[in-house]
Amino acid sequence: MLQDSPQVYGSATRFLHWVVAALVIVQLSSVFLHEVWDGNAFSQMILPWHTSIGVSVLALMAIRTLWALSQLGHRPVHDGSLQRLAVWAHVLMYALLIMMPLSGVLMTWGSGYGVHAFGSVLVPGADVPWAAALGVVHEPIAWLITLMILGHVAMAMHHHFGRRDDTLRRMVGRPGDPQ
Repeated sequence: MLQDSPQVYGSATRFLHWVVAALVIVQLSSVFLHEVWDGNAFSQMILPWHTSIGVSVLALMAIRTLWALSQLGHRPVHDGSLQRLAVWAHVLMYALLIMMPLSGVLMTWGSGYGVHAFGSVLVPGADVPWAAALGVVHEPIAWLITLMILGHVAMAMHHHFGRRDDTLRRMVGRPGDPQ
């Protein structure tokens, strides 16, 4: 099933969720690992792809946002006192996952380097000081996203092991499985 339903998130929602999650985790872990262990093999393998991965996340998040908006009336309903907080946390996560790669793209473009992804020049460089200055938000957004991911995973585990509800299974595509 491609579309979301009240029982489970559809395959498109799940695909976009897990691909973006994997790309962001690879991206963040390679950068953080590079900071604490310069020259490690994992970071050396991933960092040359940093911009390509970032551009991919930006494109996927644009698609994911449009898809999520188109599915609002179909999505599983979540009950509980924290529902409003969960909705706003997801809105913030989406915003950060768009702002992060966008700030990186604008920073590299505005610094004159241009945006290179997958071996191609997507946008030639320019001298645009306001865009280059957006680089100052790139790292703080990375830390915010990291905290949001940790909170997101903690709440998924709380739903699965604490509340024993179908929240996590809905995103895996298997609601109602025995525990």
